[in-house]
Amino acid sequence: MSDSNPEFTDIFAITSTMGCGSSMDSFDEPKTVVVFGATGLLGGSVARALLNDPFKFRVRCVTRRTNSDKARELAELGAVIVNANLDDTKSLEKALVNADAMFLTTHFWEEKNKQKEIVQGLNAIDAAVSCGVSHIIFNGSENVKKIIGRDCSHLDSKFSIEEYIREVDTEEGEGLNYTILRLPFWYENFYTVFKPYKLKYGVYALALPMEDGILDCMAVEDVGECVYDILCKPKLFYGKTLGLCADRLSMTNIVDTFNKHFDTMKFKDPKIKIRDYENFKFAGSKDLAAMFEFYRDGTSVVRDIKVTKKLNSRTKSLDKWLDENKDYVEGAIREDEEDAQT
Repeated sequence: MSDSNPEFTDIFAITSTMGCGSSMDSFDEPKTVVVFGATGLLGGSVARALLNDPFKFRVRCVTRRTNSDKARELAELGAVIVNANLDDTKSLEKALVNADAMFLTTHFWEEKNKQKEIVQGLNAIDAAVSCGVSHIIFNGSENVKKIIGRDCSHLDSKFSIEEYIREVDTEEGEGLNYTILRLPFWYENFYTVFKPYKLKYGVYALALPMEDGILDCMAVEDVGECVYDILCKPKLFYGKTLGLCADRLSMTNIVDTFNKHFDTMKFKDPKIKIRDYENFKFAGSKDLAAMFEFYRDGTSVVRDIKVTKKLNSRTKSLDKWLDENKDYVEGAIREDEEDAQT
């Protein structure tokens, strides 16, 4: 793991001498950005960050559920809501026509099918190339299977899409203008997938099998501002792979931070081993165990706090995030307790 990346430190040093108003790209009129996954946490973060600056960006949000509450909320903020399906290339081309940039995130967990996720990602890339989209930003990943020798379907699939992005040529015979983002563990997982579970009255477990490893973390909501900054000066980031991170914590750090913010709840680390986690009886346990082993290994995980802060100086530590979002965590815990009683 690394706190600094000389390549990007040098890039930011160059732009800082140009003055904060220099973008290296003109904005004579707003650029049209197509955002996939906009009704989810990550895509929604990107869409909202871009919608905050209508003088620079027009935002098209791609969804299969145009009448959902989240889609309506984005429309009220100024987004154009577009119906498209990653399995349908023609619908993707309609969504991407005349677009300047695309933010793409693909989804494994809906169907838990690695090959289908890869095909869907390739469909979106092909549609973008066909429509002449000038810049693609993709939520990618390292090749976990190669690094730790274990399948991690939801990350390895994204690496396969990364490889395709790097190899595909445009009609002009040139490579794509792309930026790859590699993201860390999200704080928001603490009120969704990895919310604390009850051990006994008033005592809750934060069940991440990190053993003695250090976990790179970030608020997904802060990713949107990073993407905004990249799209403000896209040429600076063409062909770059950026590992984002806001905080780097042990399980002891995480538990202590939770206990600091909750007066009526006590949190503990149950010290679950990766080999035990992969045998849990829920779909995806082996995949998630491999992910945590990859995080714990750390030697090939490059997430750069300094680069992230350069992109978004307001990125939050876990301490700051919990100060603002502990109600969401408490609400998720209470909801589970109420469900258990019914």
